[in-house]
Amino acid sequence: MPRTKKIYEDSDVVVLIAPRDEELGDVIIDTIQEKGRPMTWEELRDEFSGIAGEDRLRKALNRLVDTGILIEFPDGSYGLPGMELPPERRGIRKRRRRRVRRVYTDTAIPRTYYVPSKH
Repeated sequence: MPRTKKIYEDSDVVVLIAPRDEELGDVIIDTIQEKGRPMTWEELRDEFSGIAGEDRLRKALNRLVDTGILIEFPDGSYGLPGMELPPERRGIRKRRRRRVRRVYTDTAIPRTYYVPSKH
């Protein structure tokens, strides 16, 4: 189970805090490292069910792939750059997916909303 913060535990109820959007990428990386192999979308979705919704998970995965932290294998599974696809999954045909809107971070580019006059 991905890391979460436990707030309260009782004999009937366990209350946890899900990771924020900024932390979700690190939790995904930790989960893939613990497995030690690339994980498919279905495996990640099942692992994060009840912790992060599918939209948040897709957004975090796309951001990690776009920045080069994760790689997407031809069968659609996600892994770290040093990982290789297991032999039993190499014969699977390439996954076709719809075009995904890319996430571009604008934190590196300073924004200027007001340019003062030189006078």
